[in-house]
Amino acid sequence: MIGRLKGDWEEFKESKPGDRFKDRYHRRQQEPGHLVNRIVLVILGSILAVGSLLTAPLPGPGFATVFLGLAILAGELLPAARFLDWSEVRLRRLWQFVRDVWKTGLAGKIAVVVVAAILVGVFLYVAYLLLF
Repeated sequence: MIGRLKGDWEEFKESKPGDRFKDRYHRRQQEPGHLVNRIVLVILGSILAVGSLLTAPLPGPGFATVFLGLAILAGELLPAARFLDWSEVRLRRLWQFVRDVWKTGLAGKIAVVVVAAILVGVFLYVAYLLLF
């Protein structure tokens, strides 16, 4: 089982960003599988994604488990795979932009920290409004 997981991970890493989840979806559809197994995975992924999204403001793993649920769904549902591929490309661009701003010097570092602090503050304020 661990060998299979390693192989799956290697195939996933070797796929081109923006096509990784679609490639995984197509590989999963090629595998002979039982319909019940696929239904269970869709239900599990849905519960994990939606449940994590609802409890994200609470202490704990938060949004990481939302993406885990979506990754499970992406193996069984093409729209989920397309969404994660689309998201990966945009998040990579955003991360590169933040890294470029950070490398510009002290002003860039201050700008990144200030924007991150504002985003955390807004998130906490919205979580407070939703919970209390």
